[in-house]
Amino acid sequence: MTIKRNHKRAPFWDAVFNPKSVCIIGKTEKFKGAGMFVDSLKNFGYRGKISVVSTDDGGGHGFDCFDSIDDLPNGIEYAVIAVPAVQVPEALRVLGTKGLKVAHVFSAGFGDLESEDGRALQEDLRAAGVESGVRIIGPNCLGVFSPETGLAYPPGIFSKEVGNLGFISQSGGTAQSLAWSGDIYGFFHNKAVSLGNSVDLTVEDFLEYMADDPKIEIIAMYIEGIKDGGRFLRLLNSAAEKKPVLILKAGVTDAGVTATASHTGILAGDAAVWNAAVRQAGGISVLTFDELVETISAFTKMRGAPRRRIAIINRGGGEGIIAADTLPKIGLTVPPYTKKTQEALANLIPSAGTGMKNPLDFAAVGGFPGVFEQVLATIDDDENTDTIIYQHHIEFAHLFSRKEYNQYLLDALVKFHEKSKKTMLVVLPLYYSFDVWIASMKFLTSNGVSTHPTIFGAGRAALHITEYGEFRGKA
Repeated sequence: MTIKRNHKRAPFWDAVFNPKSVCIIGKTEKFKGAGMFVDSLKNFGYRGKISVVSTDDGGGHGFDCFDSIDDLPNGIEYAVIAVPAVQVPEALRVLGTKGLKVAHVFSAGFGDLESEDGRALQEDLRAAGVESGVRIIGPNCLGVFSPETGLAYPPGIFSKEVGNLGFISQSGGTAQSLAWSGDIYGFFHNKAVSLGNSVDLTVEDFLEYMADDPKIEIIAMYIEGIKDGGRFLRLLNSAAEKKPVLILKAGVTDAGVTATASHTGILAGDAAVWNAAVRQAGGISVLTFDELVETISAFTKMRGAPRRRIAIINRGGGEGIIAADTLPKIGLTVPPYTKKTQEALANLIPSAGTGMKNPLDFAAVGGFPGVFEQVLATIDDDENTDTIIYQHHIEFAHLFSRKEYNQYLLDALVKFHEKSKKTMLVVLPLYYSFDVWIASMKFLTSNGVSTHPTIFGAGRAALHITEYGEFRGKA
């Protein structure tokens, strides 16, 4: 018997992301699986009712605690199951008699074992879901992260700010890392799920739901494999017509395929075929986790789509040349400024040691307040370029005066971003004190400026947003 996929508006979706009651089942002593989830919900501020079934006398951590699933009250909507894998199918069947809607199976030891016993146990779990009517997230996953309702992965030490990002991940560690990254890069989750082996609810199901959720404006995914390629691409195309969909696909090399199989028990696919299919459907493929983070951040901050003609502003000749060499290799161009722009810049910047054509090195006047704003305004009016990438060096700013000068430049960047005609991305290399770097990074990103540690990261983010604008017919 197979499960008929429910429509995206099916009643169980409220129990996935906004359950009124949650129960946690398993060992609840400190640092045990179930105990981590109880503490996480408590620390993150889940606002519904929490019940606990402790299998090791670890207690309920201040919540209603029961010795057995049989003793639970009826009507609990969402359960976290953290018992040994062999016990999970029967636990699910009993929970079904209590009216449970959704079970998040934290337990591992199913298809991820790559053994006959593991696969058989996964099929039993699938059957238990069908028999009980309970929808399953997992197994072998961290479940749901929903700041709006107080659901969190363990350890629950994440930003509680509600954003516009929806994230679907087949890795728990990647899901946690993305939640932590938002505080630095200035983006925040609306809903996210770590779904592991996907014995029931799949990547496709969550993509369909998030595509129609008005609170989610950007969708990101970490995928190791999918169950229904045709359905996935149809849903991807439909979603991409409404909002950006970023995809980090693992398992595209021989080594990656082997690692993927042992992680989730899902077979990965060929990189070239995958990338071509995703691109045709309107999705955005990224190569690394860092690229995923930086592109999400850029999408949350761009007022309009960047375009391919890049103006580079920096404080060193060598780094400008490197940028001018790097950006064309990834599909962007670095055209010379117009004659009008070059003449205006020549009136602001001494010509010795400085090129006016693009990239622009204005280190010679970097210490003079007021010139910085005029340079930015001049390039904002340049007709040969569409997007500005400014490479900022904290340590260079500190040479001229005092630490306040760095803040002066950061303030100027924020003010320029708010009124500029062009899209601006800032490169903030980590060459200086980490404390100063992180404070500068958070200041810029929290004020809506797309900020990146490397020129390559800034360029890739600009390219992805440009290509998405071209797909939507807006560039």
